[in-house]
Amino acid sequence: MSQEEADVLAEQLEEMLSEPIVDADDALEVAMVAGLLARLDPQSAALASAQTWLDADGKDLLTEAFLMIDLEPLAEAVDALTPDDEDEAVEEAVLDVDELVAAAIWCGHGSDVGALAREVAKAARALPEAFVSLSDVGADLAKEPSVAAHLGLYDFWLAIADSAEWADN
Repeated sequence: MSQEEADVLAEQLEEMLSEPIVDADDALEVAMVAGLLARLDPQSAALASAQTWLDADGKDLLTEAFLMIDLEPLAEAVDALTPDDEDEAVEEAVLDVDELVAAAIWCGHGSDVGALAREVAKAARALPEAFVSLSDVGADLAKEPSVAAHLGLYDFWLAIADSAEWADN
């Protein structure tokens, strides 16, 4: 992943934090961007501001957000993937999960998404052909220190990285 991507995320996060964050949906969006940024550039100055928000008003809003999230549609979207699906559909299903996992890790709600993350890893190992289009992304992310630090939640990226090797071509 590139520093350019981290810079874009830092800019988005700073912009989000410049506005009032008044509900759980807004809080979850902040956590998603902060989580993705923390994975790419844990020393980003924007994360310090996000942490200040989290310590003040964010914790309660994020607790509410994670109580409201219905993980079943996300799991079903991944489980329904087939090798015939468009690459964009695969990417959308997996990246929706990835954003949520990154958010959960950043704000301390990893246990809330553990079953979902394991379901994605299981699906990628059971039908690697459906995930081949993301194998390069998985391989890049598997090299990130934060992925290794949270392997229980990011194992799906390792499974996706291996999908090209295990797929029946």
